[in-house]
Amino acid sequence: MRSPTVIIAPDSYKGSAEAADVAAALAAGLTHSCPDATIAEAPMADGGEGTLACIAAARPGRWQHASVEAIHGERVTAPWYRTETGLGAIESARVLGLPLIERSDRAPGLVDRGSGALGRLIRAALDAGVREIAVGLGGSACNDAGLGLLLALGARARDAGGRDVAPTLAGLLALDTLSLDDIDPRLADTRLRVLCDVDNPLLGATGASRVYGPQKGLTAAEIDAVEQAFARLAWATGARADVDAPGSGAAGGLGFALAALGATLEPGADTLIELTGLKRQMAAADLVITGEGRSDAQTLSGKLPLAIARAAAPVPTALLSGAIADDARDALEGAFAGCYTLVERAGSTEAALADPLYWIRTVAAQIGHDIDRLRARG
Repeated sequence: MRSPTVIIAPDSYKGSAEAADVAAALAAGLTHSCPDATIAEAPMADGGEGTLACIAAARPGRWQHASVEAIHGERVTAPWYRTETGLGAIESARVLGLPLIERSDRAPGLVDRGSGALGRLIRAALDAGVREIAVGLGGSACNDAGLGLLLALGARARDAGGRDVAPTLAGLLALDTLSLDDIDPRLADTRLRVLCDVDNPLLGATGASRVYGPQKGLTAAEIDAVEQAFARLAWATGARADVDAPGSGAAGGLGFALAALGATLEPGADTLIELTGLKRQMAAADLVITGEGRSDAQTLSGKLPLAIARAAAPVPTALLSGAIADDARDALEGAFAGCYTLVERAGSTEAALADPLYWIRTVAAQIGHDIDRLRARG
């Protein structure tokens, strides 16, 4: 059998290792046991953490920077990326991410946070002449249905007394009327693509507030009022977007607000596979290896590893995860040529987390030993 060509395309192991580091560790371990393999590293993302790095690694272009007031009330120099073909790539977590809140001593509580920083970052891209913008949504610390973003881009919002409302969740709770008449006119000539890392709708049992609100600080007693405020904003936009659209609940409702401005909501994983040219690369490979920190029912709903396996077919794909949920194992083993975990090899979650890159290299070496069997499953 000829020497194999292997594409390594993992997501980050959130909180443990960046996608590029995971890919490098996989390549090192695979080379150890399969030295004749031709290996290409393609660290990936799903619209959340690592989206900019993923696009920059695959598409020639230049890094840009914008000074904006971020979600924690302090100015940051936020990176974004402009490809040679004119696409501007923005990652919402750079200005709305939870780490900004966690690192700040003066960060506001959830009710006083808003999404305006993302609107300011989009304005910076428009000022630079960009007319196609890909916005990665994921990891946001706000839950304002995109009100702050809309206000930053020119919308007007008032309470029942006719006073301007704050660009925050508190402002959303007081919202009575919303006008989009003065939205930045450049958006009419701009293609906005929203890369969603989740497919939740805006409202309902699987909507933004009920699913992700508690993680951001919403109490059970507050959720109904916030849900009603989300519905008021949706009504006030004049049905410009569908509250049930997959991804409209992404990033605390930012998906809906961007759709109301004419953006298309796209599955982040599928779009990044397209933008990076990964599908074409995988078609010429003998094996693809992907992975994530934990694989479970969400993986089966279309997260990055499954999106890669589907795009790679009929080329077989192996999955290397930090851990696999027991109730998802059978289905995952049916979807991938082979499933491997760090926890099983390390002996415990604690051991795997103590040095994840070491265990990735170790398990990758095992994949190298199994490579002929895995290739045969294609």
